[in-house]
Amino acid sequence: MSEHKPTRYIHSEEPREDTPEALNLDGFDDEEHPDELRDPAVAQQVGFAGAVRLFYRHYWNSKGHASASEFWWAIVYLVVGTVLYFGATIWLNYLTLAENASSLLRTVFMLLVITNPLWVVVNIGPTVSLVKRRLNSRHTAE
Repeated sequence: MSEHKPTRYIHSEEPREDTPEALNLDGFDDEEHPDELRDPAVAQQVGFAGAVRLFYRHYWNSKGHASASEFWWAIVYLVVGTVLYFGATIWLNYLTLAENASSLLRTVFMLLVITNPLWVVVNIGPTVSLVKRRLNSRHTAE
């Protein structure tokens, strides 16, 4: 018997370099496909519900245009929502100052205090996008 074991020749079709073909293995592709690109927003005359829907739908899409009605209804939503949200927090703060306030009331107050910054952070992106799209519309109209 031979003391040397034969070495197995492992033939691999996998590329060993950092090439686009290597990255494309297992379905990973770093190129953007045309169907993944967001179309620019089209200005539409909408009501309150439509404006809120478009406000969040075009979260980071600042390309395109926004109609005046879409812009103002979204601003009304933001202002009213923010006033109600922070107003409820302040009101609950007043109610929980009493020593006989229920634990449920205190819990709801703390939940609102914790989620107030979340409301602001969640709405910064779409607000910036909406303002950019509205400015695009105004510059195009002039």
